[in-house]
Amino acid sequence: MRGSLPLLLLSLAWLSGCASAGPGREAAAPAGRPVPVAAPWEIPEADWRTQRIVRMRYEGPEGSGTLRLVLRFEDPENFHVSASDRLGRRWWDLNVRDGDALVLWVRERTFCRYAGDLEIPALSLGPVPAGAVAALLMRRLPAPPADARVWEGVAIPGKPDRTVEIEFEDRRGRRWTTETTTAGPNGWTPNRWTLWRGDHARASWNGDVKGMARLVESDTGLELRWTQPRPATELAAPLPAPAVPFGYRPGVCGADA
Repeated sequence: MRGSLPLLLLSLAWLSGCASAGPGREAAAPAGRPVPVAAPWEIPEADWRTQRIVRMRYEGPEGSGTLRLVLRFEDPENFHVSASDRLGRRWWDLNVRDGDALVLWVRERTFCRYAGDLEIPALSLGPVPAGAVAALLMRRLPAPPADARVWEGVAIPGKPDRTVEIEFEDRRGRRWTTETTTAGPNGWTPNRWTLWRGDHARASWNGDVKGMARLVESDTGLELRWTQPRPATELAAPLPAPAVPFGYRPGVCGADA
């Protein structure tokens, strides 16, 4: 299982977790410092240094199946994702350190390094930063706007809870729209988003209040559904530095490798 689907799942298999702190985790700021307001494409600090399990089902032209994903998250630039099937067999590991990525294809004993964006085969999202993997897993937008001023008229302190529509272009000129809702005083939660190609929806995502999320990639016919069955827990220890295991060889990594 080495073609486009596994790497697609690498980048989307990220896709769940919990945008809010979730049961058992209270968002708290250190004494004397307010908690920064998190934009829809940012991961709230209350979710840093956590570990969570994601259950995902995929259906598409290459078949269907399920994955169990473990996300160990220090911060947006440093995290680790491991994917295994229902029998417990590991398929791949993604290690992100300081924004650069190392992918291990465990069953093939190959690896890929990415300095910068990941190009995702079988998806029309196009190149995305490695940090977008965790953003999607934790139910955030996978790309920030190129112009931060698009957010200035929305995140107004003191405004009551509300839902707003935002449209923006990312730094590659791709158009995104999103419906996002205030999540308490310190964050915004995306309810749904769409990535556009002209008037055509390239990819659409939505999450429901029960914790289920769904992404449809219209060009490829891929559908991903995922949920986080249990609350996140504290990350037990700092993540080790990424390393290529003995016996692994370079793999086919794509244009941005």
